[in-house]
Amino acid sequence: MVPPRERRTTSGWWAIAFHALAFLLITIAMFTTYWLQAENKAYGTSMDRIGLWTQCFRSFTVEKDVYRERFFVGCRWLFDPFTTGYEDVREMLQTRKLHRGSEAAFFVTVQVFFTFCFTLSLIGAALTGILVLCPGEEFEKSVLKIAYIDLFISWVFGFIAVIVFGAMGDNRDWMPHWDHNHLSWSFGLAVVGVVAEFIAAVLFWVEYRIQKRKESYRQSHGVFTLEGTKT
Repeated sequence: MVPPRERRTTSGWWAIAFHALAFLLITIAMFTTYWLQAENKAYGTSMDRIGLWTQCFRSFTVEKDVYRERFFVGCRWLFDPFTTGYEDVREMLQTRKLHRGSEAAFFVTVQVFFTFCFTLSLIGAALTGILVLCPGEEFEKSVLKIAYIDLFISWVFGFIAVIVFGAMGDNRDWMPHWDHNHLSWSFGLAVVGVVAEFIAAVLFWVEYRIQKRKESYRQSHGVFTLEGTKT
């Protein structure tokens, strides 16, 4: 007789656990405001903390405001439509001029790539839910294959985002008082989440290979049993 379908292996359960961890950390990093933070005891710093979509300032003004007529205090969404002049802050964050004349568009790169990472991780979470709620289905190998491809691509996007921000986020040409700024815990969670995403992708790939070999074994064993019966 052909042996019954075995349950998911240890690598499959570890893949699910690592992806759950990765998705949680990436989600927290996506929507929190501690990618870059000023020292708490540093006086005179205009920036408090920076997230991908929300920024918090102590007393911030843009360079084009040469007469210093408008200062921004508190936390605001990057695309805040209600604060007069905040579009100048958004422009400064996304295209600040460097000393050598080029534009610091790295922040837009980080936003775009980490958003892709989050979106693909969300799709991976849906695929993981299918694997958990629908065990033993015929399409499990296809879901596993889509899952590890999805998470590998998500990891690539996330890896690029954290590398770029890690290299440029604390640059003296971007935020004022750069010597009092440091990468903070939201960025740290993003890094750990991206690493966990890579581990989950590898484990899903391992599980896919294991299930594929099991399926090949069952099929070959069934053919052998049928031929033996005929003889």
